[in-house]
Amino acid sequence: MHAFVTGGAGFIGSYLVDALITNRINVSVFDNLTSGTLQNIKQWLNNPNFTFVKGDLLNPADNKKLEQRHYDLVFHLAANPEVRVGSTNPDIHFQQNIVATHNLLESIRKTKNKPAQKAS
Repeated sequence: MHAFVTGGAGFIGSYLVDALITNRINVSVFDNLTSGTLQNIKQWLNNPNFTFVKGDLLNPADNKKLEQRHYDLVFHLAANPEVRVGSTNPDIHFQQNIVATHNLLESIRKTKNKPAQKAS
């Protein structure tokens, strides 16, 4: 089983990562480290069942990284945690929460439509 966690270096995401790895699930974390930190997941960085990818769901080049793998579970926790910003600049929340979610779903759709690659 392989889980994919966006925002996995954040406060909530890191606790989810802890639980998944403790339950022997392979985990890939995708985080831009804007509000998350490697400190939250440092205990897993050298674990063979853990992969960290620094990336932003708003960056098309980073989204290509998502299309290279198949995951059994996806936990989407990446978002802008600063609620007050939305009242002064709602475009930030629109981009980081809505557009980023759309980009993730598109990457999943594209991956699902690719033929599975056989292991050599």
